[in-house]
Amino acid sequence: MAKYGTYMLESLIFRYCDIGGSSRGMRVFLKDFSEPFKQANPQLKVEEIEHRFHHPMLIGLYKNGNYWPICVKNLTAEEIAKHIFWLRNSHGRDEDFKIPRLHKVSRNESIQGRWKPQGPTL
Repeated sequence: MAKYGTYMLESLIFRYCDIGGSSRGMRVFLKDFSEPFKQANPQLKVEEIEHRFHHPMLIGLYKNGNYWPICVKNLTAEEIAKHIFWLRNSHGRDEDFKIPRLHKVSRNESIQGRWKPQGPTL
């Protein structure tokens, strides 16, 4: 999904191990699907980092300065592709981003009284 006519994902980093078993799906993806993916998404800067003895990671860097790391340990190439397309289509907001909502309004007053930040008055 493009916001304002452009994708928010700016860069995608593939970090994997060349000998580890948990990186097998990442290696298959990079061997078979990386070139068609790069041709289909020319707006992305794609970087491949070989990091021995670590689990594979996808790291999405967004235009708003946020980044989103996803561990793809023991996943197949198709499952990794789903994560990549999710990263591409997301906006890169923080996890704690919440849409502001109105507080609950009740017809009944609280039995304890209204809360005041300075504490109870005696």
